[in-house]
Amino acid sequence: MKKMLSIVLALMLMFSAAACSDGGQTEESKASSVSAAAPASAVVTLPETVMYDEGGIKITATGLDEDSVFGPQVKLTIENDSSAGVLVQTGYCVVNGWAVGCSLSQEVSAGKKADAEMTISRTDLENAHVETLAQIECTLRMIDPESFVNSTETGWITLATDAAEPAALQPEGTELFAESGIRITALEQTDSLMGKGIRLYIENSTEADYTFTASEVSVDGYMVNGNLYADIPAGRKAIAELILLDDEENSERIENMTSLEFCVDRLNLNDLTDHETVGPFTVAF
Repeated sequence: MKKMLSIVLALMLMFSAAACSDGGQTEESKASSVSAAAPASAVVTLPETVMYDEGGIKITATGLDEDSVFGPQVKLTIENDSSAGVLVQTGYCVVNGWAVGCSLSQEVSAGKKADAEMTISRTDLENAHVETLAQIECTLRMIDPESFVNSTETGWITLATDAAEPAALQPEGTELFAESGIRITALEQTDSLMGKGIRLYIENSTEADYTFTASEVSVDGYMVNGNLYADIPAGRKAIAELILLDDEENSERIENMTSLEFCVDRLNLNDLTDHETVGPFTVAF
């Protein structure tokens, strides 16, 4: 009996000590958990918005997915109640005032509907330091999938998320050109899988949409292949990259370049007589 009583008392003491110990650890772990917890990042949402509803074609933005590999995706539902098939593609895309690349190509047969995604280039967003999608502007093309002739191009469509518009970024660099509503500024040097290059800030304050390309590209006086292509609509801006194609002949020269010279061509695709070449510009490294 004494032995049994001793065992019971020992068990009671053990449970009592464990309870006190657990209580202290619980409070500490709560405090530790609160202090160590990282603030949750805000999730940007896009309310359902009818983007286009004409001629039996209805396009509705149903949401936003920011986790796609190649860039944020605007989720779409395309309804075709017309008598013919349609191929829907993107035209221009602008995020927070920055012209960026985007992709959409969805064919919908007559009387059918489809879910699709408009993917916005993550690389272009990062180059423009766009971290929050507050306003997305775009144009869409309705194409006859049989003849591939442009049948309809929409005007500007605006999608507003629940995020606040961020402060405008003014990149700092070497101004190369600032005339007639066009400003070109050389920014930092870049290094990519295709070769070295340089980022350019291009601002189009005119009333026309322009495509910008590069010509007469040379490194330390030697001609090289350089690639620049930027569609910048009226009143918008972009961070574009002039890439020097790293071919076998010029690989070492590009790797060790001390100066880069190039011209910039601008062309109005709606009026081929409206074009101009500016430069040459020289950037030293």
